[in-house]
Amino acid sequence: MSKRNVQILLAAGIFAVVVGFYVHSNWQGNPLSGIRGRDLNISQFDVSFTRFRCAESLRRASSEELVIEVRKIIDQNGLPADVFADDTLRYEHEGELPPPNIAIMLHDRFHVFYDLLNPNDSLDRLWDASPIGEWDIDAQTLESVHTTLVRLEATRQAIRTVLLRPRTRFYYIFIYPESLGSRFDVGIAINTEASRYLADYALLEEYAIAQALLDGNIDAAIDALKYVFRIAYLATHLRNVGTRNDAATTRLRAFDVMQRVILDPHFEKPHMIALRNMLFEEYRNWISEYDTWFGDRASGIILYHRVLTFGLDDSFEEAELDELERRVPRRTFYRGFGTYHEADQAFYLRSMQKILDISTEPFIRRQAVLEHIYEELLQKENTFDEDGIALEHFLANILLQDIGRLMEHFARDQSALNRALVLMETSLGQSNTDRYRDPFTDEPFEIQKVDGLLSITTPHLPRPFRVPVFVERE
Repeated sequence: MSKRNVQILLAAGIFAVVVGFYVHSNWQGNPLSGIRGRDLNISQFDVSFTRFRCAESLRRASSEELVIEVRKIIDQNGLPADVFADDTLRYEHEGELPPPNIAIMLHDRFHVFYDLLNPNDSLDRLWDASPIGEWDIDAQTLESVHTTLVRLEATRQAIRTVLLRPRTRFYYIFIYPESLGSRFDVGIAINTEASRYLADYALLEEYAIAQALLDGNIDAAIDALKYVFRIAYLATHLRNVGTRNDAATTRLRAFDVMQRVILDPHFEKPHMIALRNMLFEEYRNWISEYDTWFGDRASGIILYHRVLTFGLDDSFEEAELDELERRVPRRTFYRGFGTYHEADQAFYLRSMQKILDISTEPFIRRQAVLEHIYEELLQKENTFDEDGIALEHFLANILLQDIGRLMEHFARDQSALNRALVLMETSLGQSNTDRYRDPFTDEPFEIQKVDGLLSITTPHLPRPFRVPVFVERE
């Protein structure tokens, strides 16, 4: 497996490349179709039908526990149609140009490198030459990929140009099939694939940083880092957990690159001030995970509807189906989910509300809630009613099982930012750095002095981050 593919797997985490936003009801061949085919006009919710796009099965909820949870979601504007709205229509209606969507440019510029029918190995060469672990790129490596970098320079500069625009955002890519004849018709889909290309764009900037360091131009290296942090920051706004995961992975690697910049012999106090100011803006505008998990819940609602409407085969990728089959036989799933799908979804929605309630807390304060959710899921495994029908929360298990791991990854991202700020401000002689706390402990970081450098190492970020001490030089 190439180094580039390793990077893709690390960044992927959990994602849905294309999520159907509104689909035609077609139950033929789905063992669950009869369930949702009954009582089509019954609904206990006095809201417009369009609010339930891609969640029509949820509109017909009948059990009291599920109805209670759905009413909460309606009050929170948390249905898929609320969360995944194409607001470009509003801008057009008001006669305004919508903000530039950098996700479209990323997709257009980089998806061609993943086209198996028309292979282009330019990015492969760059990934294969890039370091894994402690970051550094020498002159020989730069020379070996010079031709490739020249070919991709226009892409790097074009993305930079869009990132400089103050209104630029990272948003969903809405797809309206031409056959429908109207963008207001059914059939729209949302593409969230663009975040997988964050690492590819950041890689181009890494090579620019390597060249700047060889030239002794620290200002240019810092400038390139600013673009990487800006695009990751924009991507973090999207209400999509896979996109936030990719943004966090990109930002964590950027800290490894930053470490090399800081330890360069040409790095001076003004450079430290510039980096500190850039990171403080990240800290001051840190995006709460609430929106991330709010959007993830809406995606989960879509999955429930898809399974009820189309079955498993049209709702999961082949690898996911294989994993599900290893855990539970297909027949067991259909009997259990077909009978107790409302209890399954009610548990999922209750659990997601608990996750939303703790999403602004430091990671250490979330552990008890997460452990309780997983304990409840475990208690349902391998349990059956008097008719031998499984009581397990099948889909809830699939949707909730990775949340703890993802939250931990996001906490590493936040921890890396906070520890860098602690070190930089201490290096510059500033006090009151206790506000920058480790989300894994909710305590201030412990700073050590090693070989004349200020250093922090934590269990979740074992590679130390180090900065020179500038206040002692004056």
